[in-house]
Amino acid sequence: MQGQDSGAKRARTVPQKGGNVNQPQVEESSDPYTVEAEKIRCDICFQPFGDQIFMCKNGHPACASCCLTMNRKCYCTEPIGDIRCRPLETILEAMTRPCSFKAHGCREIVSYAGMQGHEAACRFAPHHCPFDGCTYYGLRLYNHIQVDHADDPAEAAVVVRCNQRSTITLQKKMPFRVLLHRDQASMFLLVNGGDVLAGRSLSLASMGPRPTGNAEVKYKLEVKKRNDPEALVLSSSGAAPFVRCLEDFQAKGFLFVPNSYWDSSDSVSVTVHLTGGW
Repeated sequence: MQGQDSGAKRARTVPQKGGNVNQPQVEESSDPYTVEAEKIRCDICFQPFGDQIFMCKNGHPACASCCLTMNRKCYCTEPIGDIRCRPLETILEAMTRPCSFKAHGCREIVSYAGMQGHEAACRFAPHHCPFDGCTYYGLRLYNHIQVDHADDPAEAAVVVRCNQRSTITLQKKMPFRVLLHRDQASMFLLVNGGDVLAGRSLSLASMGPRPTGNAEVKYKLEVKKRNDPEALVLSSSGAAPFVRCLEDFQAKGFLFVPNSYWDSSDSVSVTVHLTGGW
């Protein structure tokens, strides 16, 4: 009959041996379902759910960390943290999508639960240039630093090697110094923080591709007071966190360098020793 939607799916008849030739069979659709991202995030922290989701007896879901943050009491005042929300976990486990950095070369298909972990370590993730006013954002940050920030003495990078000590002069006014590894890919920032009284806080961050197997890059920082061999040698060590943007960096540990250790030109010599990860 004219006027009916010709694009609508219709039941079709398929002859079957020993059966009713007029028995209808419905065509299966291969169109994927779509889900709004906001609907599958924790109502407490608004972050994507992990592999464990809990719910109260009223059905309100929450991630494991939020259950602890709320002292195992839901915002509806019911207890939460003992009952797993299995149906939602099953749905999210079955959801997959390409990595967010597909356009930069990643070909991984990741699950919803594994999305954050994969993308946090993805070697194809681009990086922001740390220098103020520079808009570079890409995969070749190492080359960008070498080419576009080599002429300015305040921005000149220092080349370092793993398992060798390198001494860097740091001016008090410098927010950071760039350290380039000789592997032509790895890059570090010696961050000069001004968030402490009567001195500065020095820490190390890694920018660029992670080492093979996502191994940690460990470091040790040392500062000696110039012209005073009897002064205490300041030192700090740890694992350099990976960041893609300097603004996202939050030091978990730092080396406190009091004002008395900075010389008359407001500079200090920092010995950096990188180990592990290569």
